[in-house]
Amino acid sequence: MNKFIRGIVGFSLKNRFFIFFLTGILVVSGVVSYLNTPLEAFPDVTNTQIIVVTEWNGRSAEEIERFVTVPIEVAMNSVQRKTNVRSITMFGLSIIKIIFEDDVDDFFARQQVNNQLRTVSLPDGVDPDVQPPYGPTGEIFRFTLESPDRDSRKLLTIHNWVIDRQLRSVPGVADVVAFGGREKTFEIQVNPTQLAKYDITPLEVYQAVNRSNINVGGDVIERNGQAYVVRGIGLLNSISDIENIIVEYISGNPVLVKNVADVKESNVPRVGQVGLNGNDDVVEGIVVQRKGENPSEVLARVKEKIEELNTRILPPDVKMVTFYDRDNLISFCTRTVMHNLLEGIIFVTVIVFLFMADWRTTFIVSIIIPLALLFAFMCLKLKGMSANLLSMGAVDFGIIIDGAVVMVEGVFVALDHKAHKVGMERYNRLAKLGMIKKTGGELGKAVFFSKLIIITALIPIFSFQKVEGKMFSPLAYTLGFALLGALIFTLTLVPVLCSILLNKNVREKNNPIVNFFERIVMRGFEWCYARKKVSVLASLLFLGTTLFSASLLGTEFLPQLNEGALWVEAKLPMSSSLNETVDMVKVLRAKLMEFPEVNGVLSQTGRSNDGTDPSGFYYVQMQVNLKPHEEWERKISVDDLIEEIDVKLKQFQGINYNYSQPIIDNVAEAVAGMNASNAVKIFGDDLETLNENANKVIEAIKDVPGVKDVGILRNIGQPEMSVLFDEKKMALYGVSTADAQAVIEMAIGGKTASILYEGERKFEIKVRYQEQYRRSEDDISRLMVPTLTGSKIPLKEISTIRKVTGPAFVYRDNNKRFIG
Repeated sequence: MNKFIRGIVGFSLKNRFFIFFLTGILVVSGVVSYLNTPLEAFPDVTNTQIIVVTEWNGRSAEEIERFVTVPIEVAMNSVQRKTNVRSITMFGLSIIKIIFEDDVDDFFARQQVNNQLRTVSLPDGVDPDVQPPYGPTGEIFRFTLESPDRDSRKLLTIHNWVIDRQLRSVPGVADVVAFGGREKTFEIQVNPTQLAKYDITPLEVYQAVNRSNINVGGDVIERNGQAYVVRGIGLLNSISDIENIIVEYISGNPVLVKNVADVKESNVPRVGQVGLNGNDDVVEGIVVQRKGENPSEVLARVKEKIEELNTRILPPDVKMVTFYDRDNLISFCTRTVMHNLLEGIIFVTVIVFLFMADWRTTFIVSIIIPLALLFAFMCLKLKGMSANLLSMGAVDFGIIIDGAVVMVEGVFVALDHKAHKVGMERYNRLAKLGMIKKTGGELGKAVFFSKLIIITALIPIFSFQKVEGKMFSPLAYTLGFALLGALIFTLTLVPVLCSILLNKNVREKNNPIVNFFERIVMRGFEWCYARKKVSVLASLLFLGTTLFSASLLGTEFLPQLNEGALWVEAKLPMSSSLNETVDMVKVLRAKLMEFPEVNGVLSQTGRSNDGTDPSGFYYVQMQVNLKPHEEWERKISVDDLIEEIDVKLKQFQGINYNYSQPIIDNVAEAVAGMNASNAVKIFGDDLETLNENANKVIEAIKDVPGVKDVGILRNIGQPEMSVLFDEKKMALYGVSTADAQAVIEMAIGGKTASILYEGERKFEIKVRYQEQYRRSEDDISRLMVPTLTGSKIPLKEISTIRKVTGPAFVYRDNNKRFIG
């Protein structure tokens, strides 16, 4: 080992220009790597996961669980290298997450899931959608659409058919999620009185529309030497076309759609609504980046595309307005990291100068810090890893330069002794490479093994797996790479710089600072050496006190980072309607805007339009943007502000609140499957029993010291109006279940009969009862159902309507229901 290290030092001294050349290449590579290495606020601690979203509008949670969620879960059981299958089922929606082992890449996981989905038999019209690859930290940009002349229906149409397509074309963007607004449809609003007049059922209206919207091709006809393509044009192009569809012929007279219904531009039933400050109905867009992408680069491309949309593509009165930009947090994190690194470098440099008392040795030691960091960035880039606040904050400059300090100090002392021995004038003329090589070789062994020991101490962190591995392995790699770089430069560049800068006038000076600390250390040593037993007992007592104190320290999943925004969740009673919740949220937003530290409040009620954020109407999420802390007039902390907000909001009874921040909220939910710092899961089949046991757990833990707030992820609480068919009466009247169900579906929720195209855009044509005829049980009971003989009977003759409370959500983990 001595020969190997002396060989490295000797080679470096003989090839000084080559060492400088390699150092220059490393500096350039390090700078380029730093500029292209993603800097994240939080590490992505989740494994590869594939999300399958399936919508089945109008169906209850239990029905979707039985016919959609469970079949897909069963198919996913045979997926290789998965660790967990979680699902949430609610009204009209099923979301399944398949989580894989640590080192599984997305392509393999996606291929496995897609292969198994082909084997699942699902109801007609139900198509599962596999989501693109993104993580819980992927929501990097939020914007709203503003226009003085257009309502939320027109704005959402622009978002879905213009903005969505443009933003998805940006490299690095995984998804663009729309939240809020009214999705445009054409609705045939049937009047049951007119239907009764002509003895027509809504099913016949549906069938007529379904048959009347088609183009056909008749191949080619040759005429006068030219080939003519024959087309039969029958597509519907306007509301007028829909109104003139023939439903029935009575006594030679056609009954048209407009005779029994009003055809209007409408919207699908809303699943969520977004409010911004004083506006209750806005359209929000959320840009989600692909997993592993550099957020700064993706954001730059997104902003460039938004600028193009605002100036060249969108109508003049429509503008995309930024509400949340991750770039602000990234810039803050970058400034924090650079400030701390620069502060640390300056502080260490000053300390080294005070103790070494020579600018040349100080320069040689201090230059190792930026070089080691650049080497670490280069290695991180080669390994495909990102940097984050945790990993960069773990870099200890003292550990990085200790080897260089030993090397420089040893060479300096050896050269000083030589100067004293031969005299400074002669010393300045002597060749010193041999002496530096000998001293550097002797000290290099100690430096090598000291660095090796420190790097070896990181091995347990490298062995971490799952969440802890993804959280702390970047820290270990960053520190390990920096130590390796410091070792390489200590054995190569440091001897070269010593040979150049310490070539003349090396003189060890009397240092009063060193003398002061040396006197204190020697007195302490003499006292301890004279009292060996007392010293050992005091050391053991101090160690025991330290270990005991450590047991009293709290722990947390991730250190708190001020993201510049609050994430406030409000849960109203589970039976709350969308309109009732929106009215309440308007008041909550106004209360939040009263705080001078608040810059803006965006509320999300219910779920996103594509179902990727499953929530009921009772559930509200509010992002509260805060002004920069230096602009706060009041001298309070974020925690103080949260306490004040909580006091003001709790004046409204029956609402439960939770306070967090946007990124950490998503991370915690992705890791545990529940949005909570600590959670208890109870597994079972019967939802009522699960609910009872959850109440018992709450009673047991609510008074535990340190617990601030407890809650239950409720399953039951969705009011239902169930239509129970009597099979005997249906057989008596000759009514098929399919016909009866179809009438209910069309009359109440509406059923898509066809599609109307407006250029490239397409919109559903739905058949539905007019609103005044579908408000109550009596309205439902009077629905006319066709019999097999051609007559019609009211629904109440073959069924009973009962109000019950059913499950709003069904949570499952590894093929079992649970409550948390």
